[in-house]
Formats: sequence, C-alpha cells, structure tokens
Amino acid sequence: KEDAAVEAAIAGAQMDIPDAMVETQQRQMVDDFAQRLRMQGMNLDLYCQYTGQTMDSMLESVKPQALKRIQSRLVLEAVAAAEGIEASEEDFEKEIARMAEAYKMEADKVKEIMGENGKKQIMEDLAVSRAADFLRDNAVEVEKAE
Repeated sequence: KEDAAVEAAIAGAQMDIPDAMVETQQRQMVDDFAQRLRMQGMNLDLYCQYTGQTMDSMLESVKPQALKRIQSRLVLEAVAAAEGIEASEEDFEKEIARMAEAYKMEADKVKEIMGENGKKQIMEDLAVSRAADFLRDNAVEVEKAE
C-alpha cells in the first residue's frame, strides 16, 4: 500500500530532476552494488567480465530505478514539509541504538563517527520514513474509471 501511495503521489507531482542528480544516484547505486560484491569476495571489474557488462551499461541499467528513488525521495520530503513531519530526538536515539547494535559499537562512538552532517542526514531519512508511513496510513484507494 505504501508503494502504491508513493507511486500515486509521484504521478501527481511536477518534478524537474536535473540529469546530474540522476547520474549521482546511478553512481551511488553502482557503488553500493560494488560494495556488496566486495563483501562476497568479488569485485566490480570481475563481475563485469563475467556478465559482459561495462560500467556504462551498468549505469544505464540502473537509471530508471535511480530516477524513481529520487522522485520518491522528493515527494516524501514534500509530504514531510507539508504535514510538518519531523524526526524527534527520541527517533534519532532509537536509530543510533539500532546502528550501534548492528555495528557492535557504542552509541556514542556511532554519533562521534557520523558527526553533525550524519545526524542531519539521519534526521532527514527518519522524517522521510515517517512521511511514507503517513502516506500509507492516509491513502484512500479509488476505483479506476473504465
């Protein structure tokens, strides 16, 4: 239901997304994939050799998904702003505790490593997540006209 609500919001939104923003998201997605490959003992160059892909073809293949991620993020940021949805300090502390447990670190160390910019990003991410929850909880299904 959440995906459908976000999809409907995207369909109704007017967005001019700069190519540079899409390209940055594409590179981030390929970098994330490369990191997952490294965790499995492989690297991106070897993957490309096995699959016959090039870096350009990989970037092109993730473009639709990159665009959708940006559209979703922009719509959810707009919903958060319009509805006054923000992350609380308590939300932030819960997220830090979750991250500390996942990385087997002390919460204070996680905060130290992330710094103020990291905190700002997490607060934005939490607000966007709450906006997605808001959309899901308040979405009204409508019958498509035939």
